[in-house]
Amino acid sequence: MTALSHHGAGMAPTETLAPALRRAAVVTVLRIGLLGLWFFALIRAYRAIGDLPGGLAEAGTLALLMAGIKLFTSALSDPFDLRVVGQVPALAEGPARVAIWRAAQQGRLLAAALVLLAGLALAGPLARHLLHAPDAAGAVRLAALAAALEMAYRGYLSDNQSRERFGRFLALEAALQLLRIAGLLIVARVAGLTAAGFLFAYAGATALVLLPAILLSGAARARLWQVVPGDLAACWAYLRWIVPAMLLAALVERLDIFLLTSLRGAAEAGLYGALLPLLLVPEMVAGFAAHALQPRIAEMMARGQLLRFWGGVLRLTVPLAALVGLGVALLPGAVIAATIGPAYAEAAPALRLLVLAVMAWVAVVPVPLSAVAMARPRLTLTITVVQAGLIAVAGLALIPSHGATGAAVAVLIMRLGVGAMVCAAALRLPAEPVP
Repeated sequence: MTALSHHGAGMAPTETLAPALRRAAVVTVLRIGLLGLWFFALIRAYRAIGDLPGGLAEAGTLALLMAGIKLFTSALSDPFDLRVVGQVPALAEGPARVAIWRAAQQGRLLAAALVLLAGLALAGPLARHLLHAPDAAGAVRLAALAAALEMAYRGYLSDNQSRERFGRFLALEAALQLLRIAGLLIVARVAGLTAAGFLFAYAGATALVLLPAILLSGAARARLWQVVPGDLAACWAYLRWIVPAMLLAALVERLDIFLLTSLRGAAEAGLYGALLPLLLVPEMVAGFAAHALQPRIAEMMARGQLLRFWGGVLRLTVPLAALVGLGVALLPGAVIAATIGPAYAEAAPALRLLVLAVMAWVAVVPVPLSAVAMARPRLTLTITVVQAGLIAVAGLALIPSHGATGAAVAVLIMRLGVGAMVCAAALRLPAEPVP
């Protein structure tokens, strides 16, 4: 327990919980403001694309490629984040912290390079067989570039997160969102907004903010050429379990859009995919809060006080999620008309189901999910396999006949079932340090 002393290991649980929640609230509110700007830009982009001739199919292409970016950044970047924030907060500032982060970033950069090379090599076949649009190969290449750049950038975010330097963290996030919005405005004015133009702006903004992120990381953390086999081996001992789990989880998370594209075509995928930005705010709010709390979650597990911490969070999240979910579920058509536009009006039943699924998840699951992923990577893999089975079986049964609505029902089934499993697993975590 001595490694935790600089965090105030002698403090009462309520004394530790209150400052952590306040800091998480401040960070989350500021990131919500940035997210609001990006949310508005994304909604306007889908609205503009939907109004074009063949716009639903173009929207489907964009939705599928953005899902691909999310798949690879989640599966091949989040595990490194978990490794860093699960280990670094319990250590004093110094070489040990640097070594853990450096090994994680080296592995992350290798994964990013592999994603980029695979995207460049397979762009043609993916455009023909997955998107059913051979002329979309350029958009596929841009998506691969965007994913690789985002993975590299997020490594520097995790460094600031793990050391709880949230001012610098927020400055980088603000620069990224503002550059993305500026890029979209420029592309829309100069060439008109398409899936490829959107991805060009998205990747360009990440490239521009990556340089200051590197410069702000500090000289010791810039020496990524220094390879220490023991550090890499320790990192791999964790990643060998969590990466397959995260890869499967990321695939499952957007399996709905992949199944829709293959079973019902790009237009149906566009109808459904345009709804995803409407769910971005609650999903990202929960994600931002979980990221801000992850260092404290790791400490609470080590001190055997996770359940008390989780209970304090639930008192805030459950009523807020219930209020938002009920409001959207009662008026899905009005929400669609006011945001992504009348071109997507047929998706109102799907939106109602998706909002219920997302709100049930964000109300309860983020804290136990972070705890289980950090402490029990093999169990995380098992839960993810069950998750994949639920969404695949439900999706294959419902999507061919019910399209977007069937996909939404499949997501609801999966979220409720897996959420219950994650919570049950967190309740059984022993009071011991995170491995």
